[in-house]
Amino acid sequence: MYIDTIHDAIIGGEDELRQQLLEYQAILDNASLGIIFTRDRRFRHCNPRFSEMYGWPGNELIGQSTSIVYPSEQAFAALSSIAGPILGSGQRLDTELQMKRRDGSLFWCRMLGRAIDPSDHRKGTIFIVEDITERKNAEQALLRAHEELERRVQERTAELAMANARLHAEIQERKLAEQQIRYLAQHDALTGLPNRRLMEDRLEQAIEMARRHQGRVAVLFIDLDRFKPINDKHGHRVGDLLLQATAARLRKLLRAVDTVSRFGGDEFILVLPEMQSATAAVEAAQRVQGALAQPYFIEDHALSVTPSIGISLFPEHGQDASLLIGCADTAMYHAKKAGRANVQLFDPAMKT
Repeated sequence: MYIDTIHDAIIGGEDELRQQLLEYQAILDNASLGIIFTRDRRFRHCNPRFSEMYGWPGNELIGQSTSIVYPSEQAFAALSSIAGPILGSGQRLDTELQMKRRDGSLFWCRMLGRAIDPSDHRKGTIFIVEDITERKNAEQALLRAHEELERRVQERTAELAMANARLHAEIQERKLAEQQIRYLAQHDALTGLPNRRLMEDRLEQAIEMARRHQGRVAVLFIDLDRFKPINDKHGHRVGDLLLQATAARLRKLLRAVDTVSRFGGDEFILVLPEMQSATAAVEAAQRVQGALAQPYFIEDHALSVTPSIGISLFPEHGQDASLLIGCADTAMYHAKKAGRANVQLFDPAMKT
C-alpha cells in the first residue's frame, strides 16, 4: 500500500508538471514578442512570433549559430562584446540594433536578454525581441524633416527677418481684432452695455461674494413703458437713440461694483451688490425711476418714457442668477399691472 501511495504521488507530480509545461508553452506560443533560448550562442528554442519575425521555421533554427540573424559577423561580434559583461554580471541586456531576416532584409529590433545563471554561462540565456522598425522609421523621418527644416531656415534667414516684422504687425492687428470680438461677444452692439451673458456672469460672481460674506445682491428688472408707440411713431432710428440715451443715464447712476445690462428690446437689468436691505434696494430703484422719467430730447423730439421696475434679492428670493432674474421679471410685470411707472419688490405671492 505504501508503494501504491508513492506511485500515485509520482503520477500526480508528473501530471502537475505536464500541466505547467503546457501552460508555459501556451504563453510562449501566444506571446506578441519574439522569445528565444540560447546556449553556447546556438538556438535551443524559439516561439512562433520569433520565427514569424525572422522568417525562419522554428525547427530549422534549432542548433544553428545565433550569428545567422545578424547583418554580419562584425555586428555579431560587436553585440557579443557588449552583451558578455552585462549578462555575466547578472544585469539585463537592453539594446536596439538591426537584425537580419532569412531573406536577407534588415529590420530594427529592441533586444532584452538575461542569463539564466550569470555564474555559469553554459546554462544559457533568454532573449526577448521586439520589432521596432516602424518606430525607427518614424524617428529617422522626423530627423530628416528636422534637418530639412534647419536647412530651409538657414536659407531664408533674411526673408524671415522681414516676415517677422510683418508678422508682428499682423499679430497686433489680430490682438485688436480678438479684443473687439470678445467685446462684441459680451456687449450689446447698440448701447455698449454688457449683454445678457456678461451680466449673468457678473451676477453669479456677486452672488458668490455675497454668499461668502453673508451679504445681499439686488437685481432690478427695468422695462420702458410705452416704448413701442414711440418707436412706431418716430421710427427705429429715434427708438435706438432713445435706448442709447437711457443706457447713458443708467451708467451715471452706477457705483463701481454695479452692472447695468441691456437684457433685450427695451428691457434693462441692474445688478447691485452690497445691498444692506430691501429698503435700500427700493430706494435705489426709485432713484433709477426718477432719472429715467426725465424728458429726452432726441432729433427735435421731446420724448417721455417711464420705467416699470421689479426687484429681487439674494438670498431672500433665490440662490442663483436665473432664479433672481425670473423673480425680478415677475415683480416688473406686477409693476406694469399696477399702472406702470412704479417699483415692485418681489413677493412669492406674485407667482400664485
